[in-house]
Amino acid sequence: MEDERLVTFVRRVDTLMTRLADLFLVAANLCLFAMLAATAATIILRPLGLSFYWLWPWSMQVFVWMSFLGFFTVYQRRKDIAVDFVMRKLGPRAMKASRWFVAGLVAAVMIVLLVEAPKILKSQVGVIDGVVTPWGGELERWTLSVPLFVSCALILLNALLDMAKSWLGLPEPVAEHHVGDE
Repeated sequence: MEDERLVTFVRRVDTLMTRLADLFLVAANLCLFAMLAATAATIILRPLGLSFYWLWPWSMQVFVWMSFLGFFTVYQRRKDIAVDFVMRKLGPRAMKASRWFVAGLVAAVMIVLLVEAPKILKSQVGVIDGVVTPWGGELERWTLSVPLFVSCALILLNALLDMAKSWLGLPEPVAEHHVGDE
């Protein structure tokens, strides 16, 4: 009975992580759209004698945000590089061992990044030239890294969730291109 409640809880958290990955994918796509719109505006307006100097710096800012927002989505959806064909050939015990090893390694790397986050944020001082805000002034440099650390925290939670799922005997999440492989 206790295990059933734990399995239900883990599955609900897994669903929440999937929804967050969906949200981050939408946000990353909105960033891409903003970059493309700014680039199109620059191309179309320049021959008309109009130029907005802030479009290029904002495009770079949004590109960084897009990359960092996509970081969690790529990991959660198993779109990263996985070389698991050897483990598959070695059998279920090797797959389970690699599942724990990879999740543990990912968790360790994310913990290091998150522990270092305050130091990194404090070192990012000053403004980003040309990234003008609607309220005047320019965006602070530390804003570049915020999506990275949010993604790192979510990746850490996802790795811990995968360990919990393995411990409870729930199947390993498989990338879409591996569904049906066995």
